[in-house]
Amino acid sequence: MIKVLATLAVGALAIAVPAAAHHVEYLDTPFPTRGACEAMVNHLSNDDDFLIDQFPGLFSSEGEVRSFLGRAFPCEQSSTDGQWYIVDHRLDVLGSDWFTRRQ
Repeated sequence: MIKVLATLAVGALAIAVPAAAHHVEYLDTPFPTRGACEAMVNHLSNDDDFLIDQFPGLFSSEGEVRSFLGRAFPCEQSSTDGQWYIVDHRLDVLGSDWFTRRQ
């Protein structure tokens, strides 16, 4: 049941183009440092507080939205070019213990 809920939630987030677009648009953008990458993730997350209104069944506060976005779009260093990239882990987060417990 939890996997079904997670799949539906990912589908809902994917359909809501503005919800995902802010972070998804930068998935291929290299950042020279982790700090620069995380600053961009935080900047993008500031514009996504509307997710609480769009998905009231998934989020109960702005803090929850930002926590989700921080976990769903972390910065990871590439082993090929050494640059930092925003990585999409929405499905992992929606299926995680963190997401289940906060419900």
